[in-house]
Amino acid sequence: MYTIILDTETTGTEAEDRICQLAYLVLDEAGEVVEHYDALCTPPLPVKYDAMAIHHITPEMLEGKPACIETEAFRRLQELNTPENLLVIQNAPFDLAMLAKEGFESRMKLVDTFRIVRKFLTEQKQHGQQYLRYSLGLYRHEPALIEKLGVQVRAHDALGDVIVLKHLYDYLLSSHSAEEMAELCSAPMPLEIMPMGRHRGKRIETVALEHRNDLFYMLENFDLDMDLKYSFEYWLEQTRDRVRITIGFGKHKGRTPEEVVGEDRNYLEWMRDKADRIPAELKAELVRVLDNK
Repeated sequence: MYTIILDTETTGTEAEDRICQLAYLVLDEAGEVVEHYDALCTPPLPVKYDAMAIHHITPEMLEGKPACIETEAFRRLQELNTPENLLVIQNAPFDLAMLAKEGFESRMKLVDTFRIVRKFLTEQKQHGQQYLRYSLGLYRHEPALIEKLGVQVRAHDALGDVIVLKHLYDYLLSSHSAEEMAELCSAPMPLEIMPMGRHRGKRIETVALEHRNDLFYMLENFDLDMDLKYSFEYWLEQTRDRVRITIGFGKHKGRTPEEVVGEDRNYLEWMRDKADRIPAELKAELVRVLDNK
């Protein structure tokens, strides 16, 4: 089995954007780097200035470079694209979507280090690669690998990020096997600690018990990734029999339908029949209370 640790730089982050740098390390089963690739390539549209400000790849650097699919790096990646190999990426959906625009669909097992960090390194204030580079002291290990590879790296380019990612992956391997991480990344991953918002750092179970409507609001209005969506829904279901179901908006916010029905039945009937996008469990509670009173 080979492990491919990969990163891309792109012309931007929109649907039309494409790869302008592809870099990766190939590790053998002992974790030793046996191949490395770093290819600048000419995309079918200009590099946007906001992207250039991050990775510092200028049009002049891309002059005369082949298209991504014509690079040796891309050709070799296609050869490595087999189910027995493992692909390691930080925030994999972005890079995989960019590779898909070049006709690459991964068949490899996947470890998304962003997802693994968010699940297990809950004490970290941020989950971005550069933050972790310093908070975990990964930068101390980089000079030896750079010297061994005989390469030059620039801050925030794909090869530099791959070297950081290799050491982040090594750190995660100290407590979790590659097989465990790949299995977790093959499906929605249950999280226990809230990684965002005003409840950051709290157990999601606690938020589901004490601030339930906040989770419903985020499920309805936020563009959540699959792990957050799964975790919110999981803990809402697990705690349903342990909570007071309250109204989450309007003049009776924070009160239960049972507390309101005697003084404002019409309002509850309006909520039951006309209010849009109320949680299913509140709708069921409204039906129960109105039918019994």
